[in-house]
Amino acid sequence: MTTHPRHTIAAHNQTTTHRYTVHFPDHEPRESDPHYAAFNAFRRHHRDGARCYVGERAGADLCTPELELHHAVLEFAAANAADAAALHVDFPEIPQDATAEDVARWLESSPGEFRWLCSYHHRGHGGAHTASHADWTAQLYVPGLIT
Repeated sequence: MTTHPRHTIAAHNQTTTHRYTVHFPDHEPRESDPHYAAFNAFRRHHRDGARCYVGERAGADLCTPELELHHAVLEFAAANAADAAALHVDFPEIPQDATAEDVARWLESSPGEFRWLCSYHHRGHGGAHTASHADWTAQLYVPGLIT
């Protein structure tokens, strides 16, 4: 690939701040969710040998030792407002007319919904709950993108 110097942007650091309001629907505390036991069972049975999803790809240099189980598709707190027909497009196993209870059951028992992340890539600066989706996804393939 040939680039022209006048079109090349030099490597640089950029501070980014995102500020918006998330409108969570009513939901029970996690511990009261009847499906939380399935989530905990998955965590217990799959913890041994687990590695950070990001660290497996772009290297574990920024990974912290603590691993946490992340809902990869839909957060528990948003499940009650999820549109079953919209979920069905990507997850055909969810009926288009699924109830909130059906969605919660799927959410807490579907292995494809879970992703192991170290605390940094879960809740830290490079975290799924912190970084924009575009930046979080890019860091899977660009080591050290977010610090």
